[in-house]
Amino acid sequence: MPQPALETQGLTKDYTVGFWLAKKRRSLDGLTMRVEPGEVFGLLGPNGAGKSTAIKLLLGLIFPTSGTAQILGRPVGDVRAHREIGYLPEQPYFYDYLTAHELLDYFARFFELPASERRARVNLLLEKVGLASAGKLQLRKYSKGMLQRVGLAQALVNDPRLVILDEPMSGLDPIGRR
Repeated sequence: MPQPALETQGLTKDYTVGFWLAKKRRSLDGLTMRVEPGEVFGLLGPNGAGKSTAIKLLLGLIFPTSGTAQILGRPVGDVRAHREIGYLPEQPYFYDYLTAHELLDYFARFFELPASERRARVNLLLEKVGLASAGKLQLRKYSKGMLQRVGLAQALVNDPRLVILDEPMSGLDPIGRR
């Protein structure tokens, strides 16, 4: 049986709130799940349910109070696993003076892709997200939906084995959601 793409056991996160009268608040309570390779999985729940906290824990951006998590068969803190993940945050931030081509090339360099492969991948991704004709425009001229699509392309630039998207439909119009 292949390694799961993602697996958690009893993942819990507590925060301390307040200063003088500090109280513990639990934002994630015992998350146990398993996602197989090739599976599409959605984490659904109301605001404040802990979805973004779970994602941050899985990416190693914050540490759990208790429990364990593995990505692609490795502990979440293992850098080798991070090279095989694509991530689109809920509110991505991009330097708005860059063009989409420049931004995607910048992120592709983190994965040490050769220049010819970077160019081909950037062009393909911009085409896939419907921004091929806008690739040379500065990002400050993009709508929120266009920026979200650039963010999706950025999450895919390294051809990841696992893609984690936090609120991926935010800002997309009905055509952009296709």
